[in-house]
Amino acid sequence: MNQTTLGSTIRYLRKKHGLTQAMLAERLNVTDKAVSKWERDLSYPDITLLPKLSAELEVTLEDLLKEYIDNEKPRKLYRIFEMSHDVRTPLHIILGCADMAITYRDDPKRLTRYLKNIRISGEYLLGAIERIADAVSCDEGGINKRRRMPSGGECSACDLTGRRILVAEDMAVNREIALELLKQTGAKTEFAVNGADCVEKVKNAPAGHYDMILMDIKMPVMDGIEATRLIRALPDADRAGVPIVAMTANVTARDRNAAFSSGMNGFVAKPVDTGDLFSEIKRLL
Repeated sequence: MNQTTLGSTIRYLRKKHGLTQAMLAERLNVTDKAVSKWERDLSYPDITLLPKLSAELEVTLEDLLKEYIDNEKPRKLYRIFEMSHDVRTPLHIILGCADMAITYRDDPKRLTRYLKNIRISGEYLLGAIERIADAVSCDEGGINKRRRMPSGGECSACDLTGRRILVAEDMAVNREIALELLKQTGAKTEFAVNGADCVEKVKNAPAGHYDMILMDIKMPVMDGIEATRLIRALPDADRAGVPIVAMTANVTARDRNAAFSSGMNGFVAKPVDTGDLFSEIKRLL
């Protein structure tokens, strides 16, 4: 029996319908080289292309992906595609409720209801995203842990009065969330908008000025991994030795290993579980 792979099936169906690689590439808005790699099983089509690919080859998506010997990643792609539908519904609810909350911002009852719906949908959306992440990276130790928003008790129980924390984060909304969390602990908070900015702030501040850095990993200009390496290489021991905790949405085992290899001391996943965050802060301070 001939052993069938996803690539050989794409090639067979393409030829069956009288399409050249260039013709299929044009219809999918990809390069000839991409199609060639698929057919040689050197890479797989992007998940967003799968519906259009199956339509062009006149085969169902399930039939295209489910029966091949090189089956682990194709089946994984199909599971991801199915789960992506779970993302759309709560996202539409969140966007709709956000619009309604703006419209009825002077009506406390309606505003509260819309905010509750946003929260519920956000929790569902987070679960869907985590299921997709697990499907992609289960062999890399993907995280499958439900996270929660802080309770006032947890924040106040962590007393960081007199401590100064530098938060390296490029997204304004995440800086605002970090500020609100840390403000309740009594900590003084400063911000860097990317890794390079973070390194400069550490270099230019007096030695011992920062008690800790909360470092995002994926940032423009310079990422958190490179920023951590540069900080650890500073000649002044106090600056170089400041505790650094990754606070990031990049949560696979590979991301964790890269963070600790660069010299980070702790790791907290986003969305932030305050129990995890304050546990890491207390451990290091």
